[in-house]
Amino acid sequence: MDIPKENLISYHGPINIDLVSFISNYLKQYIKADNSVIGRIYKVLIELIQNVSYYSADQYSNLRSFGSGIGWFRIDAQNECFTITTGNKILKEHGPILLKNSEEINALDEEALRDLKRKTRSQANIRDIGAHIGLIQTGLITGNNLEIKVEPIDNEFSFLIISASVNKTNT
Repeated sequence: MDIPKENLISYHGPINIDLVSFISNYLKQYIKADNSVIGRIYKVLIELIQNVSYYSADQYSNLRSFGSGIGWFRIDAQNECFTITTGNKILKEHGPILLKNSEEINALDEEALRDLKRKTRSQANIRDIGAHIGLIQTGLITGNNLEIKVEPIDNEFSFLIISASVNKTNT
């Protein structure tokens, strides 16, 4: 990962649909890049913050069906790319699964990722595989490897950090 050149936006707190709407408008107005690059940034951000919203061990409210997971995200402008990073608390047992899934995703080319997405989607219901499908989709959108770190907190929880980079040029 490149060293951040410029932080474009950072947020920590509950992540829900209202925030997603705000971020969409912010990206369109303030990020200087080709529209297709901005579109990829937005799609990746949606995939990653949706994981925080649904799967964070810390939830702001259980009243909303789409989730209000507590976590953080940031978008940084690097020399060659934009990096979208999210972080949130997870159940400790989910960490090894997410690391294994990301290793698999990083090892596959685009065609193999598309096959994995179809296969994964056909094998289970969406709540069972939602985060995995989102990570596969992120790999497809970016064409770059995911960076995932899982840091133990205690015997029950870990902290998950996911970074994905969107190239500034359409290559």
